[in-house]
Amino acid sequence: MLLAKNCFTKDNLKTRKTIKLGTLYEYRKIESAQIVDNGEGKYSFLLKFDGTVEIERRWFSVMFQGAIGLGDDEHHPRIPGTMSAAIHKLEMVGGNEQIIRVRDSSASIHREALNGFIFCMSQVRRFRDAVGLFPDYDDCWYMTKSKAHNLGVTLSALLRDRITSGRHSGNHIVDPHISLENLSIYCRHEPVSYLGREIHISDTSVFTADHFMRKIWDMAFVKPPSFLAEKEYRFSFTIVAGDKILIPTVENVILNAEQLVDWAL
Repeated sequence: MLLAKNCFTKDNLKTRKTIKLGTLYEYRKIESAQIVDNGEGKYSFLLKFDGTVEIERRWFSVMFQGAIGLGDDEHHPRIPGTMSAAIHKLEMVGGNEQIIRVRDSSASIHREALNGFIFCMSQVRRFRDAVGLFPDYDDCWYMTKSKAHNLGVTLSALLRDRITSGRHSGNHIVDPHISLENLSIYCRHEPVSYLGREIHISDTSVFTADHFMRKIWDMAFVKPPSFLAEKEYRFSFTIVAGDKILIPTVENVILNAEQLVDWAL
């Protein structure tokens, strides 16, 4: 399996020896029609429970945004970014300390990820599978998928160094008034999930309420099915200093990636 990066010849890693990380917000307004996604990092779903469905209590209050209090909301996970819900119908028919049962219920859910840096590639089996994915680009470089973890670790280190050097030089990547003590970069990388806007869950469906909540936990990895042909494999970077998540104040950053050139095929 390969990871491919379609690009212009001038931006090929093997030529330019740099890698650009953009933000979710930048990808919402980027000029290229072939890669723009006005809803990058945010999505609205119509969630329907057909028949009687069990939902883990830990997800219930999050999913319905506290509209139905269970008395133990402080023990539920705090989902990153914003989430809102409009309940169309909610019929609770029982449960216990672990689960809640609902029947023939529905809600509209809107999720939006925190803004952050991402790096996008395409997961393909063969070199030729990447040809034509983005017709406007005239070049492509590849990397074996087995190097994905090492790529994430290396880019995280390069981003951390860039944030630190930028603080010293005045070329700030994050809010200059926030301390960079205990600065860490966390990288998550995996294939993007392509979810439709209407999700049906029943007691016989493979896709459960738990699956749904795990998919939308990090909206940086969810896109509409209209982008399925991109076969995207994404790296998402979370900047943390102390106990604070730092949001980039720039739309992109160029990293010196000369050390990665030998990995490119």
